[in-house]
Amino acid sequence: MSQGRYSSEEEALVGLARQLADAFEEARTEEDRDYAAAAIDDFLSDHDHYAPTEALIALLDLPLSKQSWPLVDSVESTLIERGTEVVEDLLAASCGHVYDVDGPVPQRALETLHGLSDTKLLRGLLRILAGRADDELKQAAVGRLVAVGEPAVAALEAALYDEAARRWVEDALGDIRAAREEAGHEGSRAIGESSKVVEEPGGHDVA
Repeated sequence: MSQGRYSSEEEALVGLARQLADAFEEARTEEDRDYAAAAIDDFLSDHDHYAPTEALIALLDLPLSKQSWPLVDSVESTLIERGTEVVEDLLAASCGHVYDVDGPVPQRALETLHGLSDTKLLRGLLRILAGRADDELKQAAVGRLVAVGEPAVAALEAALYDEAARRWVEDALGDIRAAREEAGHEGSRAIGESSKVVEEPGGHDVA
């Protein structure tokens, strides 16, 4: 594959994926869409196992149609198969760090994250907290960990020993603890409400 104006093969694959997505979106006839879809299918067949995550995420930008939905499904499946290694890029995309912020990529990236097993998702999120990601992405990782809730606690407690991640891990554990306490208060309030005296239509009280 000729790199042309790109500095690396990975960069060239990202550029090609964006061009293919743009070509499909700009297709004006059914024949043109079929041709563009076939080109994307060929790209996935040839490169899906080693194309950079960014290239696959670029293909999540495809407008949904009968030709594109199997392609989008294939891209999401490939990303899910890669597991932990794609979490940071998918989280960044879900936060709007994409080529076309107004397109469908952020939502599809979030859906793909949801397709990962808890184990792979947790491992990827904790890797973000311990890595060189910016504060915005680390805060987003904390949010996803809090959304996972109790299943994330053991892994978070183990990560407290990582000095680089500790601040963010403590934030996540604090938010999970607060959510647990709030749920407990809500449960107690509901029990209290249900045990109150209820007045029957005839004016008699029943406990």
